[in-house]
Amino acid sequence: MNETVVLTLPNPIYERIKITAQANSLSLEEVIRQAVMLSLPALESDLPLGLQLNLAKLALLNDVQLWKVAHSWLAEAKQTLLQELAEQQKHRTLTVSEQTELDKYMTEAQQMMLCKAESRRLLAQRGHTVFDSRGS
Repeated sequence: MNETVVLTLPNPIYERIKITAQANSLSLEEVIRQAVMLSLPALESDLPLGLQLNLAKLALLNDVQLWKVAHSWLAEAKQTLLQELAEQQKHRTLTVSEQTELDKYMTEAQQMMLCKAESRRLLAQRGHTVFDSRGS
């Protein structure tokens, strides 16, 4: 279900939205929708069921396994493709298959970041120092 909201924006903010929309070949509405979605915290119920289950499973891992998750990275080949597609998107409209691939890698990267964050939260809860003085 969608709701309509009437919103009055200061001119500088409207101009930023307009420029962003033009630069990304998106409608003003889509830019605003994405900005609002990115600024609000995700609710657990918003997450796909598979990710909810993966996050729940983390609590059952031992500390060594949690550290492994906390320091995991997207496979290098996937990271390279993600970066290349994101860069191409800045310069041209992606094909449907390219956009699908970009969306898939973005989703995977976002889900990995959530798992890493939850792993670190669990480790901190267990008394570990998760971030050292250098912020790593």
